[in-house]
Amino acid sequence: MVDDFIPISLALAGMIVFWNAAEWESRDGSPHHGVSWAALSLLVSLLVLFLAGWTAIPWLLAQAGLFVAIAAVRVWLEDRERK
Repeated sequence: MVDDFIPISLALAGMIVFWNAAEWESRDGSPHHGVSWAALSLLVSLLVLFLAGWTAIPWLLAQAGLFVAIAAVRVWLEDRERK
């Protein structure tokens, strides 16, 4: 029974972290993308569930990869706006 709460807890934790990261990033007047970032975190969590099972290491690596991907896209978009 306790094992059922681990995936739900990890998914919620990832969504909360990404929501807060989007809120922190939007503090300078940028648009708030919290819903999109949290949804992407949930999608990544579900992919980890089906591909690797609910172990913490693949989940952490997937969430870190999502963070790096979001950062790379944000940098690319800001660089494109400057040109």
